[in-house]
Amino acid sequence: MGIPTGWRPFYGTGHTLDYNKKKQDSCVQSMAAWLYAQLKINKGKNEEGVFRWENEIKTFDSLNAREKYADNAIMFLGSSYIRMWKNIRKDVCYPEIIHRGFGGCNLRDVAYYVKRIVYPHNPKALFIYVGNDITAGEKDKTPDQVLELFRYIVKVVREKYPTIPITWLQISPSEKRWAVWDKITAANQLIETYCQSQPNLFYIASADKFLGNDGKPIAKYYRDDKLHYNEEGYKVWGKNIVNQVKEISNK
Repeated sequence: MGIPTGWRPFYGTGHTLDYNKKKQDSCVQSMAAWLYAQLKINKGKNEEGVFRWENEIKTFDSLNAREKYADNAIMFLGSSYIRMWKNIRKDVCYPEIIHRGFGGCNLRDVAYYVKRIVYPHNPKALFIYVGNDITAGEKDKTPDQVLELFRYIVKVVREKYPTIPITWLQISPSEKRWAVWDKITAANQLIETYCQSQPNLFYIASADKFLGNDGKPIAKYYRDDKLHYNEEGYKVWGKNIVNQVKEISNK
């Protein structure tokens, strides 16, 4: 329904959080922080929420109605890293790609629109990159929340496509979001572990290709915004994933 949600797990804990004051206080703090973020974000901002993407999704609806793809077509779905990848077919060496990126989206947005984006097609494989859930901002998700949203997206896709390969493309490091790289790494690791535990779920890592000897992002691969790849960066990304894309798509 497009309603924002929050997720804070207490694994192996009873309904009352075991009457543990530390756990209960932590839970209340999480609830308060989430409620505050929702009130602050939504106050006077009607454009916020999943519905701000309706025009972009209508464009996808139009493309879905007129574009025809071969049986071996694969889909790349996600945020601006996907949307701005203009030479994706060349860089990945795969001509039949259904290119569906809407810049600035997060996993909640993808979860809400995934049926309208994916269901009109019969992709041989689905590749997902969404990097806007942890940005050092007040709307940030926790790594656990990122995992749960990805799991939900997988569940929705599996309702129609029970066996197609679904791949998470590791969220990239960047100078702009370096302050939260540890949290992004934690989210990536949770998703990697989940993918390893499920059939036909895959994970492609690329972060090491964009980090220098000092362990920080290599500036020459990024645009002036210090967030998105430039043309050279996309070539590096494509070269790193090309073989795995082909292998996964042929499963």
